[in-house]
Amino acid sequence: MLDQRSPVRWTVPLQEPPTIADAGVGRHGITGLTDDWCLQDLWSVHLYGYTGELEVQGVVLPIAPGHVSLVPPGVATRYRYRGEAVHLFAHIRLPETADPGARAELPVMLECGADLPRIRDRFQTALEFHTRLPQLAQAELWSLLCHLAGREASRYDDALGLHPAVRAAITRIESRLREPLSVATLADHVGLSHNHLGRLFRSQLGTTVVAYIRGRRLARAHHLLTRASLPVKAVAPMVGFRDLQSFNKAFRRAYGVPPTAVRNGVMGQFNRADL
Repeated sequence: MLDQRSPVRWTVPLQEPPTIADAGVGRHGITGLTDDWCLQDLWSVHLYGYTGELEVQGVVLPIAPGHVSLVPPGVATRYRYRGEAVHLFAHIRLPETADPGARAELPVMLECGADLPRIRDRFQTALEFHTRLPQLAQAELWSLLCHLAGREASRYDDALGLHPAVRAAITRIESRLREPLSVATLADHVGLSHNHLGRLFRSQLGTTVVAYIRGRRLARAHHLLTRASLPVKAVAPMVGFRDLQSFNKAFRRAYGVPPTAVRNGVMGQFNRADL
């Protein structure tokens, strides 16, 4: 499982959603400044809110707020704290084997950087719903891991030669899909004029800013409708649609069917699985 090119990289199987054994908020460093852990059959995913150190197989890695760590089953770890240490955690099961196309090479520690709001939102959603709607929680963590894998493989679009302002706008959009978004506020955020940002989107992504936002919102809605048992009226505001009628119309235009058809089809699958 350990990638031999580096002592702190793992081969991560991603062909199906993880099973969540436990998830929550961890608080350490209160009664002692070190902890030793080794989960025999579970992967651990942490999103840190503190400064410290993580030792894995003799390699000491710095921990800082906004870092994410991923540790496979059976790997011993030692945490060193500098006081109270708070982090989000998920202990998950991943498939033991994976097709070559469904595996990713990931380092044990990653910096979220500008992706932090998006990653934190998915992690917190998984924690909130893992007991009430486990399918949604699994989908959120699966999406988070796939996002980290895609970002690591492409260095988050650097290899595609995207303009820094376009990358910054995309990050802003992804982290605020449920909030009102306008081209003017995005342009102000990335330091460009409304027209300049629009030209960059058309030349580099082949679409307008407004169409890109709408497409991402609808893709996110489709993801939620097919991965969880949320009703349509709950999904619409989660992806920035305040008007259910406009959401239904936009979804049908994009996917050829109303969101209720997607929702009912998935619920039918859940019900058949329970028989």
